[in-house]
Formats: sequence, structure tokens, C-alpha cells
Amino acid sequence: MNKRPITAKQQRFVDCYDGDAKKAAKKAKISYGYARQLLTKSNILTAIHNRIDNEIRPTMIASRQERQKFWSEIMKDKNQSMRDRLRASELLGKSEMDFPNKTEISGIDGGPIPMTIVDFKNITDDTK
Repeated sequence: MNKRPITAKQQRFVDCYDGDAKKAAKKAKISYGYARQLLTKSNILTAIHNRIDNEIRPTMIASRQERQKFWSEIMKDKNQSMRDRLRASELLGKSEMDFPNKTEISGIDGGPIPMTIVDFKNITDDTK
């Protein structure tokens, strides 16, 4: 299926869209009804997602590597308080899975947890 390229008017909407079709329509100088129609078109949705992935998301969310670099810098900075350095060290260790979180669940006195098998085929409705 060959998708049609988006028009200049549609591109203005894509550029203005931030989750609120009404605001984006006003900024793009198109009607709200047309904006709602655009949000049903796969090529417009793809363009919006691509814009978000390429422009907005990289500036908003730090990558794992960026966070680890930041924590490493704080941890090594002698001008930071020991509390902040230790916290950065802890967060860095957690991000590297240095402290596995292992939880065990057991029954009474450390024994197995009793299980009851329910046969749903033979359940009757006693409320009648």
C-alpha cells in the first residue's frame, strides 16, 4: 500500500501536535474537525510518532548511559557531600544490577504454601 506524502497543512499540524488536537489545530490554523480527521490517518500518526521520537523524547528522557555517566560524575566529585556521592553510587550499582533483589515466599514455619485446586466445571450457583 503506497502512502501519500503529507501536505504542508498536515505537516503544520504534525509540528504543532502535543497531545491536544484542539490546541494544535489552532496553532496550525486548521479546523478542529479536520484535526480530528488527521488523527485517524496512519501516515499522520506515523509522522507525529517520528517527530516525538526524534525531537521531543531525546531532550526529555535521559538514556541509561546518560544517567550512569551523571551518577558516576557525582560519585567521583570530591566537592559533593558524602551523602550525595553514596546515593549516586547506590543508584549506579542498582542500574548495573549489582544488588539483586531476591524474595522468597514460604508458608507456615517455612514450609510450602498450600494450594487448592478448584474444578470450575463442577461449581454450582447456590444463590438461587
